[in-house]
Amino acid sequence: MSRYFGSIVLCIVCTLIGNGCREQVLMAEKMTKPLQETLDQQQFELQVPGISAAMILPDNSTWLGISGKSSNSEAINSAMLFGLGSVTKTYIAALILQLEEEGVLSVEDPIENWISEFGQIDRKIKIRQLLNHTSGLYRYQLKPDYYAAITTQPEKVWTALEILEKFQGEPECLPEECWGESAMDYVLLGLMIEKITGSSVSSQLVSRFFAPLNLEQTYLYPEQKYPAETMAHMWWDVTGSGESVDVVGDTDDLPLASLFSSLWTSGAMHSTAENLARFAKDLFEGKVLEENSLEKMLAPGPELYAGAHYGYSVIIDQVNGKTAYWHSGGAGYSSIYYYFPEDGLSIAVLCNLMVDPKPIAIALYEMYLRNLSL
Repeated sequence: MSRYFGSIVLCIVCTLIGNGCREQVLMAEKMTKPLQETLDQQQFELQVPGISAAMILPDNSTWLGISGKSSNSEAINSAMLFGLGSVTKTYIAALILQLEEEGVLSVEDPIENWISEFGQIDRKIKIRQLLNHTSGLYRYQLKPDYYAAITTQPEKVWTALEILEKFQGEPECLPEECWGESAMDYVLLGLMIEKITGSSVSSQLVSRFFAPLNLEQTYLYPEQKYPAETMAHMWWDVTGSGESVDVVGDTDDLPLASLFSSLWTSGAMHSTAENLARFAKDLFEGKVLEENSLEKMLAPGPELYAGAHYGYSVIIDQVNGKTAYWHSGGAGYSSIYYYFPEDGLSIAVLCNLMVDPKPIAIALYEMYLRNLSL
């Protein structure tokens, strides 16, 4: 099926009746065509095999857009799951802050309070320094030995302790002296969650976020598995030729288990675009954390570039002169969410190829603004 005639889903949730409700329907209908055309154009220009996008408007109506293919024989659909990569960290940071609200930890605690296995890891590193990536820990996900380990045993399911033991290295700097997005930071937070709660991280995510927020299509792999046919096929330039190929193919189980499990609480979440956009909107509109915890999460930390600061796995930025909260991820797939507090607007974009999804999200946002004023 052509990407131009793929399924477009528009879900309208109206709290008004009569003419008021009809006005909301017309506003959402007005957005559908220009948003879809924008998504199709971005898919064509960036040469991404498939994209799934979602936008939750201030009135809580939801636009879902798709463009391109999952495989050579199947188009993308909005119910397909994509790996979220580093966007996983936003969920884990929110969970840690909920535990702080319950009084079982402080973000100023040293990690030695909760973890006994250290190796080359400084036991005095604070939880806060893991949350905002100022721990200075070795960024194992960027190293050749990590890539070799996951590609030579693609079906291996790594445990947290195996990650800790296998992928350590010399710290890249002392705590607070540099910023670096180390996957080890959030693996350690995952171990802490297990120690503190006495249960799996996935069970905590389900009880705290997935169930109460109705995020029925969000999972933490490998603790939670879902039918492989619900996953968008991942495409990858495996030869370095510039030509991407479908690396999933026919399988009865989740492929690339080594990639996802070796990232665990730093990058193994899977979700639909709609579920991701919903989580971002609920999080930043105060339905997940108490006000002081959300303020702590969004407090500007290290400066990434002019005008953009890193909080607790949230980037506080400016887009077209407006405040934006966002985070992106890439682990085979590419993902990004944006929340614009001045607009009450949430956007999520998921791709089945490693690309920068930021231009897609910004293009959708600008098209939304353009049509809002018409």
